[in-house]
Amino acid sequence: MVEEIREIGQRDELLANIRRLSRIVLDRLEDGSKEGTLDQAQIRLLGSIAMRSLGLWQDALSPRQKRGLRREVLALEERLPNQTVQKSVQG
Repeated sequence: MVEEIREIGQRDELLANIRRLSRIVLDRLEDGSKEGTLDQAQIRLLGSIAMRSLGLWQDALSPRQKRGLRREVLALEERLPNQTVQKSVQG
C-alpha cells in the first residue's frame, strides 16, 4: 500500500515536470516564431522536443509496451493468418 502511494507520488511529480518542460518549450517556440528570432533548425528542434514531451506525457498516463515487443507481436500476427490458411488448404 505504501509502495503504491509512493509510485503515485512519483508519477504525479513526473507529470508535473513534463508539463513544465512542455510549457517552456511551447512558449519559446511561440515567442521565437512571433519575433522571428528562430531559424528553421531551431523551430524543428523545439517542435521535436515538444512532440517528445507530449509522448512522454501519454506514456506516464498510460504506459505502453516496449516497441520491440510490439514489433514481435505484429510479426506473429502476420504469420498466424498465413499458417491458418495453409493448414485449412492442406487439411
